Amino acid sequence: MIKRSLISVSVASLSLLAFLFAGPAADAQRHGLTADVTLNQPVFLPGEDLLVNVRIVNHSGQSLALGEGQDWITFSIAGPGNVEVATKGSMPVAKPFTLPSGDMANVKFNPAPFYDLSQPGRYTIKATVKVAQWDQKFVCAQIVFTVERGAPLSDFPGLEFGMATDAGVTNAIPETRRYDLLKVTSQDEIKLYFRLSGPNGKVLRCYSVGRMLSFSVPEAKMDRFNNLHLLWQYSARDFSYLVITTSGDLLLRETHVYTETRPHLKASERNIVSVHGGVRKYTPWDIPSVVSESANK
Repeated sequence: MIKRSLISVSVASLSLLAFLFAGPAADAQRHGLTADVTLNQPVFLPGEDLLVNVRIVNHSGQSLALGEGQDWITFSIAGPGNVEVATKGSMPVAKPFTLPSGDMANVKFNPAPFYDLSQPGRYTIKATVKVAQWDQKFVCAQIVFTVERGAPLSDFPGLEFGMATDAGVTNAIPETRRYDLLKVTSQDEIKLYFRLSGPNGKVLRCYSVGRMLSFSVPEAKMDRFNNLHLLWQYSARDFSYLVITTSGDLLLRETHVYTETRPHLKASERNIVSVHGGVRKYTPWDIPSVVSESANK
């Protein structure tokens, strides 16, 4: 499942090796405390999760109480033209934790649902960390990211389906939703994206499902439950197979290999969709995992 809101804290002891190779020098540094901000990728699509990691390293000689209240950390995002981005609500950030001296904390956030990142262009984001017991703030230098619209796949016109607004109600007009596939091309690779839209084109979910070959033509079918089945080639012989629910959650992920026959999607008379041809290859990133399947047998 791709999470829409993410606040997590991990605290670990520092080793000399981790400190030396943890990445660029921290942006804010004072009294033995350093902090910086990183993103999981440089390019995003409207509606995609913006996974921000705030790394705080404590060499102050004392334990610090962090994460208390909504003002312990604040974010500032500016969009095209260096205009401050409008907010769509207050992002919950409070999650108290203690950071002992000599330890490092990685605190992860997802500001995307709370800021209007719908316009393509160049954006900057910076964070300010407040240490209440010192009554001081640490401003991390801004980092840059880009929002792109993505290119719709010419061979995929989009699939629309109805979504019941209330369980058990059969005489109400259903909400119309739509599946779309897009691609983002960089110098190194082509990424395939899934997008789920609601009424008036509002993006409900958007995320990368993986890389694809330039000549790959993804297959997509809806089953009897309106789940999306997606199959595409990402290497010389390997194909990814996903099943995505009407809410945009990843239900199944498998890898199938081109053998004497090419993997392809096929629907039964009752519209049960499955992969035919090729052979399945079990991988550590299967959903559900091979371990989980074995435990349930």
